[in-house]
Parts: sequence; C-alpha cells; structure tokens
Amino acid sequence: MTEARSPTGRRRRKAHDQTYQITDPDQLRALVSTVRADIMDQVAAFGPLSVREIGQLTGAAPSSLYHHIQRLAEVGLLVEAGMRPSGRKPEQLYDTPAPRMRMLEALQAAVNQPVLDALVESMCKQAARDFARGVAAPHRLTGGATRNVRFARLVCRPDADTLRQINAHLDAVTELIARSADGEGERIAYAWVVTPQDPKRGRSRPD
Repeated sequence: MTEARSPTGRRRRKAHDQTYQITDPDQLRALVSTVRADIMDQVAAFGPLSVREIGQLTGAAPSSLYHHIQRLAEVGLLVEAGMRPSGRKPEQLYDTPAPRMRMLEALQAAVNQPVLDALVESMCKQAARDFARGVAAPHRLTGGATRNVRFARLVCRPDADTLRQINAHLDAVTELIARSADGEGERIAYAWVVTPQDPKRGRSRPD
C-alpha cells in the first residue's frame, strides 16, 4: 500500500481527526484577506508545505506570500513544521495546528458578527474566482457522476427534522472533503453558505 501524495508530489502527513477552532478575534480578522484564507486552506489540506509549494498551489509568487505567512504565524494559524533540504538552502515548512480548521464556535458568539460578515464576503469572492478558473480549466467536467463544476442557490422551508437531515448531510460532505485531501485526484474547491431568510419577508405563501 502506497502513502497518498499531495499535489506537489511529496508525501503528506497521515490523516487524523484533530480539529482546531478559530475563535481569536485577531485570527478571524487575519482571514478576511482572501490571500491569507487561501494559504491556510491549502496548508490545512496538503501541509506541511514550503513557501514555494504554497505559491504553486495558490498561483502567487512566493515573494508575495512571505508577509501573509508571517501574519498567519503571528496569530497562530500557521506553525513552523521543520526544514527540508532543497538545493543550497533548506526550505522552511509550514503547517496548520490541525488538519481541520473550523469556525463553528466563532459563529456562536454574536460579538463576532461584523468580522464573520467580512469573512463570508471574502470567501464568496474567492469562490467566484475559483469558479471562473474552474470553468476555464481544460479538465473541467460539467456533467456525470464525477463532475467537478457546479453551482446552486436554493431556498426552502425545511421542518426541524428535514433541517437536521440537511445539516447531517453537510457534516458528512465536510468529512468526505477533509479525508479526500490525501487522494490522488485533481484539487477541487467547495464553498457553501447556509443562512435563515429575513423572517419579516415571505411569511405567506405566494398564490
């Protein structure tokens, strides 16, 4: 049995179930930057990574990433994970505190709403960029069981049992995505937002 490899072609850390809850206000503010959020997402999925590898995965020049990486390290969202020989100078590797970087606890604190609003706006901008690049990619698949491009906005009125089922399915999808970081396929980005609608609107059903 061979160990799974990251998109950079090197051996990746073994998968485990550790979760890190991002709750510190400085951490949340740091992730409003789409660049920093993308760095953290790539490292969480495929780390530990060098700055050069992060540049390959994000499509950014390594020289433009150093101050973002430094900021993420300052607030504890990236940690130094050893050195790796590379030519004349060893490469510093970076990792996240855990493979699963989550904000569920931050969402439960009302005081975080302004920064979470900014985070969701930033995430949706990144999702729009991902979609534009994905639709233009030669390996895109828009149909079939293995399609890798899709989008939807759905509105519904689920009862409590249905909502529990929806959330359970989303939790299961999240787990599948987390475990598939060690897979051999192409990288795919997923993003979704679930939110209640304004209760003052749409109380009556349309005719």
